[in-house]
Parts: sequence; C-alpha cells; structure tokens
Amino acid sequence: MMTDNGAMIGLEIKNNEEIRALLKKAGNKAKDLRIPLKRSGILMIRSIDKNFRAEGRPKRWAPLSPMTIAMRRKKGRGAKILQDTGHGKGSIVYKVVSNQKVQIGTNVGYMKIHQEGGSIKIPARDIFPVKARVLHWVDPGTGEDVFAMHVHQKERTARIPQRKFLLFQEDDKQNIVKIFIEYLKEVIK
Repeated sequence: MMTDNGAMIGLEIKNNEEIRALLKKAGNKAKDLRIPLKRSGILMIRSIDKNFRAEGRPKRWAPLSPMTIAMRRKKGRGAKILQDTGHGKGSIVYKVVSNQKVQIGTNVGYMKIHQEGGSIKIPARDIFPVKARVLHWVDPGTGEDVFAMHVHQKERTARIPQRKFLLFQEDDKQNIVKIFIEYLKEVIK
C-alpha cells in the first residue's frame, strides 16, 4: 500500500494513562486492536478530507503561483490547491496492517513534496505552439509583445511550499483516545 515514495503519518497513544490502565486491565482481550484502529483510520480520512476542503487547517496552505493558476485556467481547470485532478487526494487511504498498527497516507510520490515542501528540478524543454502558429507573450520588462515559433526553456529548479495535508488536529488526537477508551471499556465488560 504505502511506500517510501509517498507520505504517511503516525500517532502513538500508549502514553495516555487511562489507556495504559485499561490495556493492563483488559490483558489478552486487548491484544487485537484492529476495531479501534479501523475507527481511527476512518476518523483520520474524514479529517484529511476537511484539510483539503479548507485548503489547509489549522493554517491555510500557501497559495498557488500565478503560473500554476494560468496553466490550469488555460486547460479549463480550477484553482483549488492540491485538487487539480483529484488523484493525489483520492490516493489517501488507511490500512490496518497489524493488530496494533494502522497506516494512514498515500503512495503517490508527488504528494510527498507537497506534504514536506522542497525543491524539484524541471528538465529543459522546447515549447511549441499548440493552437496557434506562433507563441505570444508580453515581455514583463519592456511591456512589448513577443512572438516566437518555439522557445527553449532551460533546466530550472522550482520551490514547492509545504502544504501539510496529513496531520493530526488536536481534536483528532482527543477523538482517537476516546475511540480506544470506549473500545477497551467494552472489551473489559
């Protein structure tokens, strides 16, 4: 499911005193925690979806660059951050991988750079007109119209700002603790 190419998050709750006491009291009945792990995974998928809808929370993500917005509009797409095609957002899943562990994340490689931020190399390329005979733009320095049959763009480095979409909100942490406490109390009965 998730590999080193993608992005993942994790949370340990074993330091919670109430949970530790309930685990001790439950003994062998608490060896298999797949049910609360699954509930926690579902809770986190919903929380991550809220992060996308809000375009970052509690802190909003850095806005898209003007170049990205222009490219998207040219293709008839919107300007929602990290949601151009929906592929990255749709790749975020949870998986209960053992009796004691759930993984939440994505194996889509480009999502890691958005989660962490960083630089990417854009290879050199030639740009040719697609729907016209020539390329046209306005030179930002002189304000003059420029026309060309093709343009060679040199290799360059682009900075991708951190847009953390995989994170535990404070209420997520509290709700996960509640999920485990309720489950363990039920197991002990």
